[in-house]
Amino acid sequence: MNNCSVCLLILLGVALVFPTFAQQSYEIKINQPAQINGIEYGYTIRTECKREINNLGTFKRYELTVYATNKSGNTKVFSPRQTSFGVRDQDLLARFDCINATGAKLTSKTISLRARPVSTSYTASASTTESPENPEDMSLRVQTGHTFENGETLTNNIVVLVPDGEEPHLRVRIKPLEKAPIR
Repeated sequence: MNNCSVCLLILLGVALVFPTFAQQSYEIKINQPAQINGIEYGYTIRTECKREINNLGTFKRYELTVYATNKSGNTKVFSPRQTSFGVRDQDLLARFDCINATGAKLTSKTISLRARPVSTSYTASASTTESPENPEDMSLRVQTGHTFENGETLTNNIVVLVPDGEEPHLRVRIKPLEKAPIR
């Protein structure tokens, strides 16, 4: 096979794989949350002030609280699933991106909201070599997944710097529908 065929084959494979990892993105505005699959995503401004940053100019510093409220009428349960990339971010509900944030002076541009872990008791009998006729019961707490209960609100705080005269412009990225939590 020549180099052109190999490159074409690799590009075709990448084009087929990466759209499955794409996240849906929605713009949200202050006091206008986005309602997606029964979950309300939004943010509120806690404080705002002007800051002069040496040689960069004047910026506005905002302290924001991002939130997600489950208004679907159902508890969302995230069961761990093994993927080719492991089981990381199984609890991720949403990522909030401040489009016009600078990221200067130890401020952020992105923040995540994560579901709460759920664990259950697991009891097993085990016998020892000293007394095989008397098995001992052992109880362990095992994490079974993550949950986002109906009516529950999850919050997180972020500090952003935006150019003077602008307000923060936020977008929320959520998991695609086929990777959405089990109802």
